[in-house]
Amino acid sequence: MSNNLLKKQELGQFFTVKENWLLPHILDFIKNSKCKIAYDPFAGAGNLLNAVKPFGITKTIGLDIDKNLKWKLNDSLLNIPRIENSILLTNPPYLAKQSASRKHLNLNYFKNSSYDDLYLIALDKMLEASKFVVAIIPESFINSNYKQKNLLSSITILEQNPFLDTENPVCIACFDGEYKELSKVKVYKENKFINDLDSILKIRLEPKFNVDISFNDLNGWLGLRAIDKSDDKTFIKFDFKENINYDWDNNIKVSSRHISLINIDIPKNKRNLLIKKSNEILQEIRGLSADVLLTPFKGNTKKGKRRRRMDFRLARAILEKAKEKILD
Repeated sequence: MSNNLLKKQELGQFFTVKENWLLPHILDFIKNSKCKIAYDPFAGAGNLLNAVKPFGITKTIGLDIDKNLKWKLNDSLLNIPRIENSILLTNPPYLAKQSASRKHLNLNYFKNSSYDDLYLIALDKMLEASKFVVAIIPESFINSNYKQKNLLSSITILEQNPFLDTENPVCIACFDGEYKELSKVKVYKENKFINDLDSILKIRLEPKFNVDISFNDLNGWLGLRAIDKSDDKTFIKFDFKENINYDWDNNIKVSSRHISLINIDIPKNKRNLLIKKSNEILQEIRGLSADVLLTPFKGNTKKGKRRRRMDFRLARAILEKAKEKILD
């Protein structure tokens, strides 16, 4: 393993190099903060600080844990010094606890935290240091249980990747430090306003576990393709297993997540209707939430649309609702 790759894994480093993240409403947020200092506690190559210099910023300050960079040394996952009149503008480290454990990397940051990713720990430290924060973080943040979402001003999904060295799907979280209802938090895709965060989260279906459903069951009759492919033609769907081109017998395992064989007890003459209704419910969720409630999947389609993955929890909730509707 190269030293650079090891450093990226241990420090969660990915350097933002493109300026496509600096959308008009993000720039307005920075200007409206009236802060004159742009402050990056995970400064890396300094690209974020350089991007905002022309927009009313009179001073930039950076910190980093990497001694090979030009910044003052600081472990900002432990503490970020407060600087008056500053807006924190950063791309914090991303590293899931499970991944760190699997790779035998440093787990000390997680010892006194309920969070399962370094970027969530970083967000807490940033909000202790400043009320104004602009952070480029994993898009999965939208569906996370982060406890301070009420301090958000907006979330912006970036479908155009700002990185050269990773395809990790990201969003921009803008915090203004003012407590508010989630109905006041705006959600954008690039420049387009989608809805408020509360309205989007209310679209989510939760399973009742009132129907016997088993996933990755070789005796199942219902196939699920749980990810969008990159060809802009093959999307998440439920169908009879015979209609999905896949070697079920040799490839379905307990750990399978991208495709599954499902067993659900329903009369054979109702199976077509269950599939139709399940796909209708899925498309309704995707449409109403602008896909935000489905997990972002690495990379985009050829047309630049974010690929999505559906987890089994949502799949179960959809099947439960579909069965209830067709058997009413």
